[in-house]
This record gives sequence, structure tokens and C-alpha cells, in this order.
Amino acid sequence: MTDQSPTPHQPRPSVGVHFKCCNVYINIYQNQAGTAYTGHCPRCATPIEIPIVEKGGSSSRFFTDS
Repeated sequence: MTDQSPTPHQPRPSVGVHFKCCNVYINIYQNQAGTAYTGHCPRCATPIEIPIVEKGGSSSRFFTDS
């Protein structure tokens, strides 16, 4: 018999982004593959993708899109 109890909820990793186009701040989340943080401006739908790199990446959790 296997244990079918639910696993504890793990929050998805996210980073904050300020979209200068509409002066909006939101959190964008890691994609399912774990290769990038992806999202879009909630007002004008400008897309953004921040790749996740293992070496030489940024430790910042906040970015500005221009």
C-alpha cells in the first residue's frame, strides 16, 4: 500500500519586476522547466523572460524592464 497523503505546498520561486512601460511592479514566476522566470506586463502585455544560469548569474530578486 502506498502513502497517498498530499505533499506540503511549496511556493514557486519568483522575482520582482518593475515594468517602466506602464510603471507597474509585479512578481513573475519560474517556468515549469526551471530554465527562466517568465511573465508579462499586466497592462500592455509586454513579455519578459529572465534566464536562469548556474554560473555568473545575478543574486538580485528585483529587476527593471525598459
